[in-house]
Amino acid sequence: MAYKLSSDESFSDGIQRVASEQVDKALENLNSTTKNKDVVVRDARVCLKKIRAVLRLIEDSLGNKAFEEEDVAYRDVARRLSEVRDSTAMLEILDKLTSHFSDQLAAGAFDEIRSSLRRTKVAHRQGTKTAMSEAAKSLRKARRRIEGWPNVEAKESLFLGLKRTYKSGLKSFKIAYDKGSVDSFHEWRKHVKHLLYQTRILKPIWNRIMKALTRELDALAELLSEHHDLALLRETVSQLLSTDNEVEIEALIALIDQRRGELELQARQLGARIFAETPNAFVSRNESYWKTLYSEARDTSMLS
Repeated sequence: MAYKLSSDESFSDGIQRVASEQVDKALENLNSTTKNKDVVVRDARVCLKKIRAVLRLIEDSLGNKAFEEEDVAYRDVARRLSEVRDSTAMLEILDKLTSHFSDQLAAGAFDEIRSSLRRTKVAHRQGTKTAMSEAAKSLRKARRRIEGWPNVEAKESLFLGLKRTYKSGLKSFKIAYDKGSVDSFHEWRKHVKHLLYQTRILKPIWNRIMKALTRELDALAELLSEHHDLALLRETVSQLLSTDNEVEIEALIALIDQRRGELELQARQLGARIFAETPNAFVSRNESYWKTLYSEARDTSMLS
């Protein structure tokens, strides 16, 4: 089924189903023998992000201890796979950057840097199989724990979990532009992703409006992900700096900084629309949508 609740299941059952399906999807990717490993790792990490968004939605029902244990478990799996993914992301973002500035660059620009990044990718790939195996082992254990989750309350999830995520997104939005640091933008990106996935789960409560919000969050997440990958690329190529390639690397860093500035401007405009409400207003509006849904469906089981 889709990554969203269904009107023919209780809220608690729906949450467990969504989480279980994402674990199963991650395992399917990690156990694949036919897919490209870069794609496998990328898709598995997306599943892990979706599960962690679920956890933040139901944190109050799980309790602090259980939430922390589950969140740390999925975080550690994601970190185990991150080195493999990051080396691929560096090449992808370099290609995207050179495409964006293609009218300013000569053919073959930054080929020497690209070759260096490919060598790093090959070196990291040697540990890919082990990382995937260890991740799959941890996820099989996590899959069994989901069945033991307590009954999840819709009201707590919507009006505490969702509010907390939106509030964190609003706060980190302001901090990102106050500080302007790589870490602050990365923190904002994480909260935007959590809110994005939570709105996908809750899409049935008011399909048209939730779909519009999800679309804007998706666009913002893309901007911030590109910003994050560019920051990683900048850090990586800065370490390659030497007298032999100083000019080329400084030229690349200048383009990275220019593109990050463009992305920050676009993200500010989009973020101002998404986070225009107070957390209380945002949650109250979604509460009214939720009440409309179960009132029309005459299915009070969704509030179990």
